This record gives sequence, C-alpha cells and structure tokens, in this order.
Amino acid sequence: MARIFLLLAVVLGILWWLRARASAQRGDEQAQAQARREAARADGADGSSEPMVQCAQCGVHLPGSDAIAWHGLHYCRRSHLPDSAGEGGA
Repeated sequence: MARIFLLLAVVLGILWWLRARASAQRGDEQAQAQARREAARADGADGSSEPMVQCAQCGVHLPGSDAIAWHGLHYCRRSHLPDSAGEGGA
C-alpha cells in the first residue's frame, strides 16, 4: 500500500513539474510577444509612419500622400472633389 502512495506521489510530482515548466515557457513567450508589440509601437512613433487623412466627401481614411488636397480639405478621388474644383463628374 505504501508503494502505491509513493508511486502516486512521484507521478503527481512529475505532472506538477511539467505543468510549472509549461506555464513558465508560456510566460516567457508572452513576455517576448509583449516586447515585440512595444518595439513595433516605438518604431511607428519615430516619425517614419505616414499621417492618415479623411476624405471630406465619403469619410474614408487614406495616407496623406494618396489624398488630393484642395482648399484645406482632403479627398480620396477626383470624383469626390466639389464640382467647382475641376473635372467633377461621377
């Protein structure tokens, strides 16, 4: 009977050790993922990212370099410019 309890204690000890080890590895992976997210966020904050602007007609957001600027407003395509701006049309 004592052998059964000893064997049970050893098996439970091994299972506990394996779970603790797996949990520690998951914690390390989560810490590394968090560090990667923070690094990516810091890379974007250095000024290398392009500002986004909103189309005054439809409200879609697009990079500032792709937008058409007219009278202080931004548009996503020529057809969204006011009719007095030029080509108009649909």
